[in-house]
Amino acid sequence: MKQIFLLFIIITICFGNVALAQDTIRLFGHKEPQKTRSISDPNVITETKPVKSCDPNGIQTLTGPGHNLGFYVGFHSEYSQIAGYDAFGAGGTFALIANHGLAIGFSGKGFLTEPYELIPGSHTSYNYTGGYGGFLIEPIVFPKFPVHVSFPILIGAGGIAKSILTNYNYPYDYTEVYVEDAEAFLIAEPGIELEFNVARWLRLGLGASYRFTTTFQPSGFDSNPMDGFTGGFSLKFGKF
Repeated sequence: MKQIFLLFIIITICFGNVALAQDTIRLFGHKEPQKTRSISDPNVITETKPVKSCDPNGIQTLTGPGHNLGFYVGFHSEYSQIAGYDAFGAGGTFALIANHGLAIGFSGKGFLTEPYELIPGSHTSYNYTGGYGGFLIEPIVFPKFPVHVSFPILIGAGGIAKSILTNYNYPYDYTEVYVEDAEAFLIAEPGIELEFNVARWLRLGLGASYRFTTTFQPSGFDSNPMDGFTGGFSLKFGKF
């Protein structure tokens, strides 16, 4: 598991270096060439590249002056398995985008598993509910292309509860529910997403990710019931 996570981080860094090398995904933008007319012939227009300022009192950067800042608000839905049971989740994201190529923000998700019976016919079922959220960093490769990829990485914390549903009958008819056990955890969730530029203000994404969580204390849970793959889709609205 840890080897897969380290390999994913290395691939993300490599893609990020490639992205920064492309003129369309400069992290902090660039100035347009300046156009001037010839004094001898006004119909002749020449272009000159801007010269970087050398202000001794200012901070000098490798990428030069200028910037382009965007943002997006995203909503996503996903499917996974928790402790071997089908789970469905939904969440939201808010992120700022540095000149089209790097999104940084916050993301949160909630999840719910299907009810299951430990003893068939007992009319007592169990399920898992919870959520997590945290800091999001998302390199975007070739964002100006109609179809491109991004590599979101969420690092944060969350909680999960194991609940008992008494007198349960399909689909969601029960007399009462109470929490049998609960745990908090830290989480890292790297992923990959295929994005479609539907409009200038709208993107559709199809993606997959893998959850890595800290080991749970001995209780009513497996050691790492949430570790595993997730898949889903997202809608993003904003200025890209």
